[in-house]
Formats: sequence, C-alpha cells, structure tokens
Amino acid sequence: MTGNVSVCWVAGLSTLAIVLLIGAGPSRPAQSIGYSSDGEEWSKSLPDPLFDRDIRWVPGDRRSSEFHVFNDTEEDGRLVLFVESPNLAFREALTLSVEGGDQETRCTHISVPAHEKRSVRTTLGMANNAGNETQDAAAGIDLVVQWDNESNEVCLVSALSSAVDEQEEAQP
Repeated sequence: MTGNVSVCWVAGLSTLAIVLLIGAGPSRPAQSIGYSSDGEEWSKSLPDPLFDRDIRWVPGDRRSSEFHVFNDTEEDGRLVLFVESPNLAFREALTLSVEGGDQETRCTHISVPAHEKRSVRTTLGMANNAGNETQDAAAGIDLVVQWDNESNEVCLVSALSSAVDEQEEAQP
C-alpha cells in the first residue's frame, strides 16, 4: 500500500511540475515598436499611407497627417521621418515638420522613451516659390517612417541621395 501511495505522489508531483513548466512561458508579449492610425489598434507598420501619393500639389500647399507610435522596449529610441520622391525638384520643394521635432526640413526625428506612446503630427508643405518643374511631372511622394535607435545615418543617406540626384540632373 505504501508503494501505491509513493507512485501516486510521484505521478502527482510530476504532473504539477509539467503544468508549471508549460505555464512558465513569457509573462509579457515580445517587445517591439508599434504603429497605429488611431492609437488603439497597433501593428508592426503603419496600416495606411500618411499622404496620398497621387494628390495634386501647388506652391504654398500644406497638408497634415497624424499617427501614433508605441516604444514597447526597454530602451529609448527615436523615429526618423523623411520625404522621398522620384522627382528631385518636387522633393526639394517639400518641407516636413513634426510637432516635437526639427522644423521645416526633409528629414527629421523625434525621441520616444522606453514604454511610451507618442502621437506624431506631421505637416508637409510645398514652397511658395516652387518652380514649373514641380508641376509638369508625376511626383509621387512617400513620407518614410523608420525606427533608428539614435543613428543620424538615415538623414545623412537621404541628404546624400538628394545631392547625387542633383549632380546627375546637372550633367548634360
């Protein structure tokens, strides 16, 4: 009879250990950076473009858009935003401003501390003195949003890309 009790105890303890080990998975979901259009539903990328690529721009136009970012990691970081367009003249005529970031530039960033959510309001503007070359070609624009953890490389690459484009257009 004591043998049966011992077997029951061992079986019971083994079952308890297995249940505890199975339930001992991560108590918190994997950490990541989340983006949202409404501040409620989060995903790994923005679900919709911030600006319509095919909208017609005229000198002096300003358009705003808002989204949310959630830094659910253990480290502070920053979000880099920059304007891209295959049309160099159009890209040069656009400026980007972000509340809490650099003002009136083509590449800016904002800091997002660890475990914080931040609303990001962006405004794209076209220079009042934008020339005709901005009006006679398709100029699809992209506002690129990228997490970079404190590296200036993204804005430098964007600036270098603009400089190379300018040199290529200047050559006959």
